[in-house]
Amino acid sequence: MALMQWDEAMSVGVEELDAQHKTLIDLINQTYEAIERQDESQLPRLVEKMAAYGETHFASEERFMRESGFADLEEHKFHHARFRSTVDDFRRSVKSRTDLTRIFVFLSRWLAAHIMEEDMRYAPHARGR
Repeated sequence: MALMQWDEAMSVGVEELDAQHKTLIDLINQTYEAIERQDESQLPRLVEKMAAYGETHFASEERFMRESGFADLEEHKFHHARFRSTVDDFRRSVKSRTDLTRIFVFLSRWLAAHIMEEDMRYAPHARGR
């Protein structure tokens, strides 16, 4: 059984973005499972999946925000840039300082702090469209 599961309380009201958030939950679960198996060989693959997730999701989310006239787009883009920067740090240090636990903690905190707080700021805006 997965450590984390989607809950409708996580929904921002945009099907495409919710589906992408579910992908993040899957990535968190994959990282947790690798930790449980002590399979550090999964580290490069997981870091690349994080990067791919970020590029796909952030492009979709920023497009939605721009098209819907969301006022805090620029601030939100700043958070996305920080995610990308952290993933780049993981890429550079994948063989030295990065481990599965650091990735798990980062992704879990991203879910809690970014999706459940920052993304929920545009949820009422999305639902009103």
